[in-house]
Amino acid sequence: MAITQSNNHPLDPATPEELALAVELVRKQYEVPLHFKCGGLEEPPKKVLQKYLQAEHAGETPEPVNRWVFMMYYIKRTPRLFEVIVDVTAGRIVHQKELPRTHHAPVDRIELNEAAQVALADETVKAELERCDLGDNVVVVDPWDYGKDDENEQRRLTQIFFYTRNPKNNDPASNHYAFPLDFMVIVDLIEMKVVKICHLPLGAEEITTKHTGPRKVGNPEEPEYDHRLQSKPARTTLRPLQVIQPEGASFTLTGRLIEWEKWRFRVGFNWREGMVIHDAWFDNRPIFHRLSMSEMFVPYGDPRDPLHRKGAFDLGNVGAGITANDLSLGCDCLGLIAYLGGHVVNANGEVVAKNNAICIHEVDAGIQWKHTNHRTGQASVVRKRQLQLQTIITVANYEYIFYWVFDQSGEIEFETRATGILSTTPIDPANKDKIAFATRVGDGVLAPYHQHIFNLRIDPAIDGDNNTISYVDSLPMERDSKLNPYGTGYITKETKITESGTAQTDPYKNRIFKISNPDKINPVTLNPVAYKLVPIASQVLLAAQDSWHNRRSHFTDAPIWVTKYKDRELFPAGDYTNQSSGGEGIRDWVARKDNVENTDVVLWHTYTFTHNPRPEDFPIMPAEFVRIALKPVGFFNYNPTMDVPPSTQAVNKSTAYDPTLQVGADGVLSSTLNGLSVNGSDQHATGSCCKK
Repeated sequence: MAITQSNNHPLDPATPEELALAVELVRKQYEVPLHFKCGGLEEPPKKVLQKYLQAEHAGETPEPVNRWVFMMYYIKRTPRLFEVIVDVTAGRIVHQKELPRTHHAPVDRIELNEAAQVALADETVKAELERCDLGDNVVVVDPWDYGKDDENEQRRLTQIFFYTRNPKNNDPASNHYAFPLDFMVIVDLIEMKVVKICHLPLGAEEITTKHTGPRKVGNPEEPEYDHRLQSKPARTTLRPLQVIQPEGASFTLTGRLIEWEKWRFRVGFNWREGMVIHDAWFDNRPIFHRLSMSEMFVPYGDPRDPLHRKGAFDLGNVGAGITANDLSLGCDCLGLIAYLGGHVVNANGEVVAKNNAICIHEVDAGIQWKHTNHRTGQASVVRKRQLQLQTIITVANYEYIFYWVFDQSGEIEFETRATGILSTTPIDPANKDKIAFATRVGDGVLAPYHQHIFNLRIDPAIDGDNNTISYVDSLPMERDSKLNPYGTGYITKETKITESGTAQTDPYKNRIFKISNPDKINPVTLNPVAYKLVPIASQVLLAAQDSWHNRRSHFTDAPIWVTKYKDRELFPAGDYTNQSSGGEGIRDWVARKDNVENTDVVLWHTYTFTHNPRPEDFPIMPAEFVRIALKPVGFFNYNPTMDVPPSTQAVNKSTAYDPTLQVGADGVLSSTLNGLSVNGSDQHATGSCCKK
């Protein structure tokens, strides 16, 4: 069995046929059932891929590259875990390895649903639910990955939290996170049985005593986020805002290749990272080989047993591709939208389509540049058009929204948004104690402090594969009686990073991180061509250095990491994060002390949302967001947007505000309002640059 050589690019996601063949070839080795965990493209070694891409960019026909699929699987109902790489072009297994018992594959929805049913059917759990005196309320269970708090605990486990529907409506769509119960259970995922019941704190106490009475029911003021269930009607004050491109999109999409405004890049997709940007060129020059969100860790700050274990690696433990949303027109993405998707493998070895996992569209982001010549009164203005690629993942209670944003100036931005619902625990509504590590967000509802720690992996190719990373500080110039007698001067100081390691952000020095090509000199600046990372200055992990949170999350104790490129070093907390002990990851890679000057390097940026919940984050959280920028700095000889057409009213077709159409208006108020002509004839409304 094999898949004949197709037209698939080496970076295209694994196809349904390739995934199905890989599953079949693995299954043929066994006469017992298997539990599949993941499956996706195994990217070619970089040297092989570079040869292919060089031929492609030269307009030549590249030599075909065999397609490989990576998978993890268990022998079902056993702790025996395997990883395998299948050459689906040749129809054979090229790598297969049984992992030690210290390694655990990601959780999956099928096994967690089974664990939930096991918990609900358990007699000791039924007794707890009876104690809670729930009446007709329907119980909702929320399985979590287990975390780590014992070096010797190697069973494959899940921890399950219990909630109920809203007692006032008992609706399937009600927000159960507003009604937490006072106990949780631990389920063994191999034996599929409850192994422990834990009672949860109901105040600020250090140790939880066993609860004997019924649950203490709170009455949150507004527990529901579903508009159908909310206590108040939706606003009626918004008028439609539509994004229309009457002549179509400015980008072209050929398979997974996108071309737009001098940009040319490919869009990948896999079970773990979700959306990946490959082989990004601008104006026929290479800039980045690969860009991806490599990992994220969500450690909770509640120190009490059993809540101290809560800490999830949302990519390594679950997968951004597996949890990717099916995006919808007019809801998740506005305007003229193109979609890309992918495929994953479920626990039964079935191929599952992830339709519309990535949406692609253009946005107007304001002004790109403008100047008004005060001598002539003439203004020149160019608007800032951007291309956005968006994906949204839902990991239990939280949603994360990731955007890659490409600009006409050669800049790339990466935006991260967090929304969704807080993971809550109960608190006695009558308790008035101050909780130092959590916030009351509703009556009987406690939201522990936590962090969302992300890592962005940047594999540069600034005019070639050999690059150097440095950091550049803006510093006051030393006082000098001749050069700086008034003390007004300041300088920049550049420091090369020559050995793999870490670096700190420093907003007080306006520190940026430069990625340069020492072999390519800009004729204007006389310095190497470069891009710069404008980092997010944020907190690192707050858990103690000897904590399990810190031991397991290698990338969380520094904002900047620089490593020498090595195939398959993609995930900074290791390939196997679920219940991990922290024995492998980026700390080990930087400890090699490799030379990273003028060679193939990788830049990793860690940034954090430290989330101390507010009542305003409940029952659903307004999106928090940040943007990281990758900007040319001496890569071009002048502003690369000089050839962008000027902004004109003839093209933009903007309309003037009409007070007769304002919300609540009952007729014509005036022919002018604050000097603004209703018909748009006033100069202030049209602008001198838009007359043509």
